[in-house]
Amino acid sequence: MTKRQCVYLVSGIASKSRAKARPSAGTSSRSISSTTVSKSVLSSSLSFPASRRPRVAPVAPSVLKSSSRSLYSAPKLENQDYYLANGIPPLMTKEAFKLTWVDYQQYLAKELTKRTQDTRFSSMTPFKIVVATALHADQAALFNFASLTHNNHFFFDSLRGVDAPVETTEPLPAVFNAIEDSFTSIEELKAHMSGIAEAMCGNGFVWLLQSPKKKLYVSATYNAGTPYGVEHAQDFDFNSPFSRSRLSNVAQRQRNLLDREDAIEGKPMPLLCINVWQHMYLNDYGFGGKADYFQNWWNSIDWLKVEARLNAVSANSFRARDRQLL
Repeated sequence: MTKRQCVYLVSGIASKSRAKARPSAGTSSRSISSTTVSKSVLSSSLSFPASRRPRVAPVAPSVLKSSSRSLYSAPKLENQDYYLANGIPPLMTKEAFKLTWVDYQQYLAKELTKRTQDTRFSSMTPFKIVVATALHADQAALFNFASLTHNNHFFFDSLRGVDAPVETTEPLPAVFNAIEDSFTSIEELKAHMSGIAEAMCGNGFVWLLQSPKKKLYVSATYNAGTPYGVEHAQDFDFNSPFSRSRLSNVAQRQRNLLDREDAIEGKPMPLLCINVWQHMYLNDYGFGGKADYFQNWWNSIDWLKVEARLNAVSANSFRARDRQLL
């Protein structure tokens, strides 16, 4: 074979190899997504100078993995800056306020976020989580954190601000009349709530509530209990006979409360509460100081907010702000 024939033979083989490697006209090229780069682009980029190589924009982590999870966080109270500098006179010092609201509420919100991540509860308010989990013993921890988150905010939201009008220091006419109808006098209500608070040897809350029959009464919830009349799974002893029809009826009532959160017919509704968890008063009042703590709390109530709740309950609705409390 001559030298010229050898050159022709080698050239022909090379041409066939290139043709085989080239994709046919009917083959779709591999797409380049925001998070992957095709092999052809990577290999071709190696043959270009660095300044001419194709650039792929980085993708933010939030785009790579979307999430419907809500992040719960402690809201800033209306007078929080003042409270951080001065406390809540005469109720608590600034150190006690930081512990019982800033630190504690942030802790509760963090736990709530952790326990609702990637679950059906992630977009619910604490109130809705309480209703949705009350009958599920396996969700006891989530119920407890949601209930405490809501209850602690309810307590702080009921305190009078530094710029509150003078008239909010005493029960307004609608509240005054409702109290006298149920307790005969303001002093009797105060003594009743104080006596229950003083008698509680553990942690909890003391509530002023309106019953479905529109009467006011006082009740205590221990630890993370809720005042909203939703029954807990712990109310049933599953090791002994119980009424399945009762359990079914309770579950249906709570589903109705979830579906129509404005409808409160047949449910007690809270108007006011005092938080008697020990960390609320030990810093300022010490052991045995609960009575003084109660007296200063009573002098710090925002009765305008109590009246707003009473008016909402009397109209058989649920004060919108209270539904959203964190």
